[in-house]
Amino acid sequence: MLRAILEPLAREVSGNRAFDQVAEIVRHHRIQASPGFREAARHCMEQLLRSGISAELVSYPAAVGQGHWGHSLFAEWAVQDARLWLTEPSAEACKLADFHDCPLSLIQRSHPTPPEGVEAEMEVVDAADRPQSYEGREVSGKLLLITGQLGAARRLAVEQRGALGLLVDELPEWPPVRRRPDLPDARVYASFWEAGDFDRPCFGFVLSGRQGALLRRLRAAGTVRLRAVVRSRFYEGAVENVEGFLPGSEPEEVLLVAHLCHPRPSANDNASGAAALLEAARTLAEVLRRGELPALRRGIRFLLVPEMTGTYAYLATREDRIPLTVAALNLDMVGQRQDLCGSSLLVERPPLATPNFAGDLAAAVLSEVAREGGNFAGSSRFGLFRHAVTPFSGGSDHYVLSDPTVNIPCPMVIQFPDRFYHTSEDTLDKVDPEMLRRVALMAAGFVYFAAAAGSAHAGWLGMRMVAGFGTELGDAPRDALFKLLGELPGSRPSAPAAVRELAAEVVFARRRARFLLERRQADLATLVRLAGRERADALAPLLEHLRAELERQAASWEQALAQLVEPVLGEVRDVGSPPADVWEERARKLVVHRRFRGPVEPDRRLGLLPAGEEQDGWIAFERDHRAHSLLRTLALYWADGRRTLADIIDLIELETGRRRAEYLVRSMELLARLGLVELASG
Repeated sequence: MLRAILEPLAREVSGNRAFDQVAEIVRHHRIQASPGFREAARHCMEQLLRSGISAELVSYPAAVGQGHWGHSLFAEWAVQDARLWLTEPSAEACKLADFHDCPLSLIQRSHPTPPEGVEAEMEVVDAADRPQSYEGREVSGKLLLITGQLGAARRLAVEQRGALGLLVDELPEWPPVRRRPDLPDARVYASFWEAGDFDRPCFGFVLSGRQGALLRRLRAAGTVRLRAVVRSRFYEGAVENVEGFLPGSEPEEVLLVAHLCHPRPSANDNASGAAALLEAARTLAEVLRRGELPALRRGIRFLLVPEMTGTYAYLATREDRIPLTVAALNLDMVGQRQDLCGSSLLVERPPLATPNFAGDLAAAVLSEVAREGGNFAGSSRFGLFRHAVTPFSGGSDHYVLSDPTVNIPCPMVIQFPDRFYHTSEDTLDKVDPEMLRRVALMAAGFVYFAAAAGSAHAGWLGMRMVAGFGTELGDAPRDALFKLLGELPGSRPSAPAAVRELAAEVVFARRRARFLLERRQADLATLVRLAGRERADALAPLLEHLRAELERQAASWEQALAQLVEPVLGEVRDVGSPPADVWEERARKLVVHRRFRGPVEPDRRLGLLPAGEEQDGWIAFERDHRAHSLLRTLALYWADGRRTLADIIDLIELETGRRRAEYLVRSMELLARLGLVELASG
């Protein structure tokens, strides 16, 4: 069924056309709410119109205090010029940064200097996001070369201690794909995103690792002075979405989204996603015009946005469309040359809190597109590129759409990790036309299937969903369960602690299997919407059969697990309650009520807290727990106003294998302090 859809699309789709679109988009400096973004958006709108697709540029106010669903906006920003020179020691004098040579050399959304520029001493402050790094040091009026989280460093150094500006040279690592010595001349993408909650203007520059090392050596030997000129301005302006639409015969829709923003060039992130969207749209319009595929039942809407900001704006101002949108697909940095970038093409599923068919449809499309090569005898087909299907991770527009309060299930197609991610070396030569062709084909196939689907399509997908359930069950035990294999045959572990540990793993595995069964049954129920409710009667007998098959697989897995466990541990019934924990107890007494649709983040609102100990404490909390931020997002997804936070922590552990009660209690308390959620007694 899927192959019959992909074949006519594959004959039309062109990786070279998509590559040409990337080449055009990277010409523009595409910072959110800026003239460069607007120019790129106009280009994309014109390309949709040339493809015969109805399209428009939709503007939203860009000003401090504006926002949608708790997501703050910011003023429009434009930059004319920005340069940085090393002036002392005079023997080393040179230009360190020039916006026109490399737009990423400026920290985006920097304030202007006086017209004549500024000259100041430079000081090195590592871990500049920690107050103790400033003890006994005078930084007022100086330029600081820092490491640490930029927003917190700005608050501590500039707002509280009067520093003049900030310089960054720290390159985040993604071992083994990227380590700092691999890219000594790359500059990272850095921006001041806080929405107007600072009193002191601030500018900054981004240096390469090589330049940063030089300045550190010079400062260790004596005085270092720098001269900076920044000509930029903030003003009330606009931020734009590009909307295109292919109509169907019925009012429902499918959404294809990609973010268009980021500094010049940002080729893979995300000119590649925008270009793949444009090529998917052109391909669909052409194939439908020639009648090579049946006409659409549902419309297909194409959305090019400033990341997150544009998706919030679209949803908040088009709430009537939300219940009509049955699924979406997000394209984010998809065009990588895998041999250069070290990346893999991933389909990321929606979160488990949102029942859906969309993750399985995206996985099926990837599997079919990957049937490129064959073995010697021609008896199998397989991909000639690295690819995988992964659980939800977030970090792009799909995390807004897939929120249960929005309920537009949205997988993401992405390549990660990427050696050149968020650096000045994310350039056109890192983009592969063939990879763009694959992703444009995947996107076109996904949205067409969902837009044209009836009961036969839904039934076919349901059978695939059930067929994959056995693999999910096989992954249900955590790693420690496999210690059992080392104990077989029949010998019990000698230490009581080992017995308890293995028994706990068995109990968790059983709980997770039941959890996955419940989620899979909920996913199957969404096929009624894919088929169309008027066609649900034809689908009902098959869905009933598939539900029974899921239960049969779960029972078979439980029986097999018992046969594995009993020779080692005997019958496992109960391992008792976990030790008492103050955070677990607090979680049992809290119910989270969400104030806004869509997920919320505290980072850009921390300045609203009273300056001083409380603000500094929450900044430190966010800094020290950044690795757990996915858990906060998932907690919001599971929060329905009835579950206690303890119930939510249980669900997150079943979804991810991670349990962080203290972090989640404190996170919800922070969100409540910022007015983003309300907490009630459970």
